[in-house]
Amino acid sequence: MTALGDVLLVLLADSGGTAHDIQRRHAVTFGADHSVDIARVTWTLTRQERLGFVRSAPSPTHARQRRWELTEEGGRRQRMWMLRMPSDFSAEDVRTRVLLAIEATDRATFEMVLSVCLAHLELTRLRAAPGRPTAALTADAARAELADASLAAEVTWLQNLRLRRRDRDRERERELAEARHAEAPTAELA
Repeated sequence: MTALGDVLLVLLADSGGTAHDIQRRHAVTFGADHSVDIARVTWTLTRQERLGFVRSAPSPTHARQRRWELTEEGGRRQRMWMLRMPSDFSAEDVRTRVLLAIEATDRATFEMVLSVCLAHLELTRLRAAPGRPTAALTADAARAELADASLAAEVTWLQNLRLRRRDRDRERERELAEARHAEAPTAELA
C-alpha cells in the first residue's frame, strides 16, 4: 500500500503550496474518486514536518493557512521512493508512481519511473510463467492466465505512455520557445 506521505512529498517536489493546493493537485493526479480529506492532508504534512521532510511557514496569501515546501532530505526521500519499487509491489504501486510521474516530475524522472516499473512488471511475468492456454482448465490455471494478462496489459500501457508527450512537456517546450524568442532581439542589438 502506498503511503500518503510519500505521495505528498512528490507533489511538493514539483511545487510547494498550502494544504488545499496540495489536496487539489492530488485530486487532479488521481481523480475525484481517490480524493483525500483536507484534515488527512494537513495531518500527514505535519507528520512529514516532524520527520524533517517538509517545512512550513505562514502563507503570504492565506492568513489562516501554512505554505509547505520540501526540505533537502524530503527531496532525497521522494526521489528514492519514486524509483524504488517494494519487493511485494502491486498494480496500485505502479499506477501511483506513473500518475505522479506524469503530473509532477521532469521528463527524465518520468522516463526513469517508467523504466523501473516496466522492469519490475516484466520480471514478475517471467517469474510467474503461467501455464500454456492448451493445458487443462483449472481455477488455478485461470488465475495464473488472468494475472499474466493483467501484467501484459500494464506493460503495454507503460510502453505506450513512454511514446507520448505529457502536457508538462508541451508547457516546457512553449516556455523554452518563448525564452528563445525573447532573447532573439537582444542578440541582434549586441
